[in-house]
Amino acid sequence: MKVYKITMLRKGETENVILKAENKLEAIKKINSATKGKVIIIKVEETELPLEDKIKELGKIVTATFSRKKLNFPVFISAIRQLGALTKASISIKDSLENISKNSTDPLIKEMFEKAANDVDNGLSLSNTFEEYEVYIGNLAVALVKLGEKTGELGEAFMDMADIYENIEENRQKFKSAMRYPIMTLMAMAVAFTILILYVVPKFADIFSQLHSELPLPTKILLNAEYVLRNYGLFVLAILIFLFIIHKYLYRVNDTYKYMFDGLLLKMKIIGPIVEYASLSRFLMVFTKLIKAGIPMIEALTISNSIIDNSVLNLKIDNVIKSINQGQNLTNSLAKNNLLDNVSLQMIAAGEEAGNLDSMLENASNYYKTQFDILIDNIGDAIEPIMMAFIGALVLLIALGIFLPMWDLAKAAKA
Repeated sequence: MKVYKITMLRKGETENVILKAENKLEAIKKINSATKGKVIIIKVEETELPLEDKIKELGKIVTATFSRKKLNFPVFISAIRQLGALTKASISIKDSLENISKNSTDPLIKEMFEKAANDVDNGLSLSNTFEEYEVYIGNLAVALVKLGEKTGELGEAFMDMADIYENIEENRQKFKSAMRYPIMTLMAMAVAFTILILYVVPKFADIFSQLHSELPLPTKILLNAEYVLRNYGLFVLAILIFLFIIHKYLYRVNDTYKYMFDGLLLKMKIIGPIVEYASLSRFLMVFTKLIKAGIPMIEALTISNSIIDNSVLNLKIDNVIKSINQGQNLTNSLAKNNLLDNVSLQMIAAGEEAGNLDSMLENASNYYKTQFDILIDNIGDAIEPIMMAFIGALVLLIALGIFLPMWDLAKAAKA
């Protein structure tokens, strides 16, 4: 999300406002909504966050990192589905929000829906409240609410949102289940390695000191690791936490850093395909729904692009939009920017030729979802060789680090 400085005229006086938006048009809409159109906008220009806002942003990230507030996704999905049903039953959005807030036992959902009800009662849009909680619910929810407000079909938007988040939660649980064994194994290995370094290696250090010859490299690594962990363990942990927070901050406010990191993610052997298939599956799913709702293609692409959090893919979709604006069809634009694979491109090309683009887009979305499911189902098998290689390397390091000097000592004793 970009930062814009808006210069405006209110009651004869010039004011400057800094706000975040996807583009200039959205920034103008936000100002008009907040001021109810009672200002004259003079200039809108892209800028950087002021220093005090950067500090506030860093504070938010630190708070979010260590805060105990976490969104219970199954409860959130249930609340959204209930909100969709109530809205489709012609119950006012304010009453629906209040009803869900009153009956919810989850503190975060209760807080969010209660605030949403108050904001709607004060004339604000529901998407404004959802944007405030975007760090918890994700940009997909914000995009779908905006779509529902735009088309006047909030009930359908909530039901679609519940379906999509249910699918995401199902895939998340699959991913957790697949990763549980590798993570537990690596954690057990890490604990065992730390205990060996801190309590076993020091006992051999006195023996090693009797050797007047050069210690082998594995032994030096073990002794140095023991020294660092014993004397600077907490300091190293603090540095790692600090680097993690800085990474989250830069990822959030620095477009160049975000683009580089997102590009690195896509190039990783196992993580890259998972990120790509998950992102493009959601993109095609929302794009299909927008096309079916009669939203113009350029606008549908722009809205669908906002649900993707990978800036490399965002740029590709921006280039697709530019190509379409220059007169190219959707298939050629997608192929030119290397966004989708050949199977999906053939489906979309057939849809454009036959005049049933929405159904072909849905098939392409299902294809990417199937590919994603296959990756998730087989992730354990993909990670196992890497995990075994890592464990083997640790065991080899420990064995060589301890036994090589012992063999040298035994040879010296025989001599």
